[in-house]
Amino acid sequence: METKSVVTIPMPLQVVVDDVGWWSGRDGSSFNQPFRTGMARDHLPQDYEALVRLGKKLGMKILAGFVLCEWDRQGILKHLPSATWMGRNWSVDWVNPEHRERAGDIIRQAGRHMEIALHGIGHEFWTGHGHSMHRAEFHDQCARMRDPDEIRRHIDYFFRIMDQHGFSPRPTTFIPPAMKHSFGNGDKGFQKLLGEAGIRQVTACFEKTRQLAAPRYPTVTWESGVVLLDRGVANLPWNAMACNPGFAFDRPLLVLHWANILHKDPDRNDLIVDAWGDFIQKGAQEHGVLLSMDTDACFTQYLYRVCSKISRTHEGVCIDLSWRHTLPSNCLKGPFAVRVNLPGPLAIRVAGARVVFPRQSQGQGAGGSLLFLVPQADHIYLKPGV
Repeated sequence: METKSVVTIPMPLQVVVDDVGWWSGRDGSSFNQPFRTGMARDHLPQDYEALVRLGKKLGMKILAGFVLCEWDRQGILKHLPSATWMGRNWSVDWVNPEHRERAGDIIRQAGRHMEIALHGIGHEFWTGHGHSMHRAEFHDQCARMRDPDEIRRHIDYFFRIMDQHGFSPRPTTFIPPAMKHSFGNGDKGFQKLLGEAGIRQVTACFEKTRQLAAPRYPTVTWESGVVLLDRGVANLPWNAMACNPGFAFDRPLLVLHWANILHKDPDRNDLIVDAWGDFIQKGAQEHGVLLSMDTDACFTQYLYRVCSKISRTHEGVCIDLSWRHTLPSNCLKGPFAVRVNLPGPLAIRVAGARVVFPRQSQGQGAGGSLLFLVPQADHIYLKPGV
């Protein structure tokens, strides 16, 4: 059994959409307000339906990075002046309550089609009781971590606003605002604070991240119980509306910003969403990419892809999974997939893992068949046989 291209661990793909949650689309950065989505219109419930529609089309929970300050209907952010441009005078009484309730219903019922990621409260950071805005909420312009106690308060208030609307479950993924982030200082660093809040995963741009120690692998690392995955630089401008689809299918995260999949006429959002959905499905098939059901599945598959070693034995193929001992507990969720390319109808015998059959198996292009495996040992052996 030749190993060259016979057994591979396919690339997963998860769609990530940043800056979800704003009600005003206006870029206020020139007058001490957030950049928001940079759109020429306000957001409406149809914009949340667009996210759910894309998730349904792909059979995926879209990872939506939420910014929640404009959802604060109880005015609690008056007590966290660094979170908004109004400081202790905070109020969002201008938000249409009917629109907010309709959108809230969409989010609460999103189920298998959208998951909330922690992105921020106001995305930026204000000093002087709202008088001066600084990038970004959790790290400064040079990606130096802000005061740990202030960070804890921001995360806590994010959860409190979620609770105002009955949004659940609590997020397990963090998306750094403006990609200002840091890692490498262990339990003195930001990941320790995230872990305290139940966050297990981070999608970061390593190119823009302050690295106090080298990552364990070029595109993935972990510390303090949290896994960080390099999402790369977004291909599209953050404020570009109704973008034509484009992606190389060469990395595990397809990063979009909310404006990219929305139309200036919210009733025509479906045109943009369906174009992206068709493009992603076709591209995944052509490139042999596995569409992830959710972020947990994506991180799990990518860790197996990057960290595992595949080698030839005298009988078949061995997949070395000994790296898992260095990984924080509870970071691998569910099975992972391998693609097997063999001539003819040869069967495969598997030792060291249990073969399972998932609800879906997209991305089976590029030939071969997929096996979904639950490891039971540090080494998995795949051998031709009956």
